[in-house]
Amino acid sequence: MSNKPQDISAQALLDELASRIESGAISEAEVRTLLEQSTGTTSTAPSPTGPIARLPSLSIMRLLYVIGAIFITLGVLYLVSQIWDDLGAAGRIFITLGLGLIFAGTGSYFMLRDPARGQGTVFHGIGGCIIPGGALVTLDEMGVDFDSTWPITLTIAMVFVFYTALTFVHRRVILTFWAFTNGTVLTYLLMNSLLPTASGEHYDYLTMTIGISYLICAYLFRSDCNDRLSPLLNFFGAIGFYGAAFSQVPDRVIMEMLFPILAFGGLALSVALLHSRLLLVISNLAIIAYIIYFTAEYFADSIGWPVALILLGFIIIGIGYFSISLNRKYLKQ
Repeated sequence: MSNKPQDISAQALLDELASRIESGAISEAEVRTLLEQSTGTTSTAPSPTGPIARLPSLSIMRLLYVIGAIFITLGVLYLVSQIWDDLGAAGRIFITLGLGLIFAGTGSYFMLRDPARGQGTVFHGIGGCIIPGGALVTLDEMGVDFDSTWPITLTIAMVFVFYTALTFVHRRVILTFWAFTNGTVLTYLLMNSLLPTASGEHYDYLTMTIGISYLICAYLFRSDCNDRLSPLLNFFGAIGFYGAAFSQVPDRVIMEMLFPILAFGGLALSVALLHSRLLLVISNLAIIAYIIYFTAEYFADSIGWPVALILLGFIIIGIGYFSISLNRKYLKQ
């Protein structure tokens, strides 16, 4: 009797398992534990954690997909730039918004048909680069008045809703990334539309709020299908928060007093709660930047700049040693 039906069934089960691992519904640790229980063996090799655990998923095939997507995007942009003036309004709309929607539709098709492979991610990556610009081109070709930012704001809001809906449908990192990107742009556009006279201080506080929201989402994504987005959110969240806060230090006494508390608070959170080396590094850089500012502002003239530089050097070395100790004790494992 032929074993072909059994082979087909086994292959279907493997494809389903790969799809669930890819979407985050099942973790690799759970599969490993189930195999150990079924075979009665225990793996003695240490289970990799952190970025190293994600290296196997970045296969040569996926790397080729990414490289191919980059070349396709560059080729499309170069082709559009060459024939842009020769196209009519309908042609310009089709080659931007229309082409972006075609790429997005193709990506969704591949995600539904073969979710274990990466073609859907590639097509959605290309579509996400084209669709926002295509939507703005459509506005321009329709003769929309750009005296205010409201038309652009509403357009980006529709793009944000589009990618948010796709995120709930497919639960893929690339779609969550585009939802965050368009949502961030939408937030700044809303500020400009609602408060046209907003000052730089308002945008600083907005950036700090967005940074905090990024860090919260990175923490919530740790055990989710979007966990691969957590390092990126930690990076941009911390950079945005500390960058906006530090820009207010020279002009706001209250921020000059609060900034070291915020910097050391981020240091504590990176170790105790978020377990993020990236946040640990950025928090240390924020502390060093504040120490350099404080020393130059209040002590350089009194003790002399060379002596201040020497003290700064010792302080930075001490902070580096302290950070390495925290990393080895709490994060390295």
